[in-house]
Amino acid sequence: MVAAQQCADPHAIGVSAWLLAQAHRDTGPGHYDAADSVTRQALDYLTPLIPDAGDDVLAIAGALTFEAGYTAARRGDTADAWRCWDTAKSMSERLPGAYYHPVTSFSRAIMGAHAVTVAVELHSGRESVRQAARADADIIPSRPRRARHRIEQARGYQLDGQPEVAIATLDQAHEAAPDTIRYNGYARSILLEEAESKVAGRRRRASELAVKVGLLAA
Repeated sequence: MVAAQQCADPHAIGVSAWLLAQAHRDTGPGHYDAADSVTRQALDYLTPLIPDAGDDVLAIAGALTFEAGYTAARRGDTADAWRCWDTAKSMSERLPGAYYHPVTSFSRAIMGAHAVTVAVELHSGRESVRQAARADADIIPSRPRRARHRIEQARGYQLDGQPEVAIATLDQAHEAAPDTIRYNGYARSILLEEAESKVAGRRRRASELAVKVGLLAA
């Protein structure tokens, strides 16, 4: 962040803020206010620059707007979470159709995946499944990001009481990017839980995937 501020590059400042906000949020609820402060200050700085800036500045501002919604979802603030998602979606629609931000993945293509994340973080199984059905993973060009989307979809199915679909969706995540699922805590938790299922077929499928992922020995 200091280096970005010293070079006075709006895009670099935005990316640094995006990373810093995530670091605060992922530290836990005690740091949500700090995450909000970072995104708010960055957006206050970037928003007046957007009309004269290129796509990258608009995209990082859109990514930060979604991050604000992500933090709101973690808090359980449904209205604010979806308000930020709606704003970010409107910003994505001002970008070229093929545009894809290389650091944040912000684009038109990612908004469906972001909607799944918001619903999952709000612990709404039904809404998570509804958003998962609407989101097209195949249009996400990055294979690791596509795998993360599949994991979020799997979380939604698990929340909705559909563990079989969750396992199948995690298998799709593995096909997209094996290393992404291997080191994802949510994916590991679902697989290890279902590998102990009392339902034999489900236990077998989860165990086989857990072996492929590297969580269990063959």
